[in-house]
Amino acid sequence: MPQRIIFKKMKKFLTIISLSAILFASCSKDELVAVADGAGKTTLTFDAIFNGSDFALNKDFALGTKTFNFTKFRYWVSNVALVNAAGEEVKVPGSYYLLEETGAINLVGVNNDNAGTIYPATKREDVVLKEIPAGDYKAIKFGVGVDQKYNDNMSLQSGELSQLNGMTNVSWMWLTSYIFTSATGTVKEGTTSKTLKVETGLNANYKTVALNLPQSIKIGSSKSANIVINVDLSKAFDGIDVMATPTVGASQAAVMSAVAANYGGKVFSVKSAN
Repeated sequence: MPQRIIFKKMKKFLTIISLSAILFASCSKDELVAVADGAGKTTLTFDAIFNGSDFALNKDFALGTKTFNFTKFRYWVSNVALVNAAGEEVKVPGSYYLLEETGAINLVGVNNDNAGTIYPATKREDVVLKEIPAGDYKAIKFGVGVDQKYNDNMSLQSGELSQLNGMTNVSWMWLTSYIFTSATGTVKEGTTSKTLKVETGLNANYKTVALNLPQSIKIGSSKSANIVINVDLSKAFDGIDVMATPTVGASQAAVMSAVAANYGGKVFSVKSAN
């Protein structure tokens, strides 16, 4: 075989090998990137405060001419979604979480509990969102309360929704639907003191909160993110005369609607994100 023909065949063979090596290297690189940017998690911390002070039970808080003192603070966060850099909402499946700070509660007489079961003192501020697609995220959305599908049918379960959950058998106002938010304690003005019980519920009062992050956060298999959200309970009482209406529930529909609107637009704000 002439040397010239042999040289051409060798050159063609080497070219094929080089192209194969490039393609293999490209595939390997892509695979490595996919592994590095796998799904990740983020922790949401709902940091309760009252008019700028750290929230705590059995502690006096001044607000204008009034003094508040709380024995319980509980609320549902639901349907969490993170908004990515492209403006797309990435929804977290089964995201129904009960946030609460409460002392021990004796359940005697509740739901035919004659034994007096004790619901333990609980403080829950953190929620971990798992299996979040890798990417940069610039905002967060969530509901306050329980959406109509589950609120109308308490036999359905998703996330932490369950009739065995503490929110569904302690101080229950509406036996066929969820209490969305609940704050109880006392309020004083001058020498007058009243028992405080401000709660929201009913489908019309389900609110969606949308919060921009101070800067984008990156979530991936090698990077866990943290978002801290201030929950200023004092804002729930904006425009509400709690001395005139210290008990707020289904029978005080207009006031309850105003409280729910405060939860939707004033109570929650982003403290930090990283």
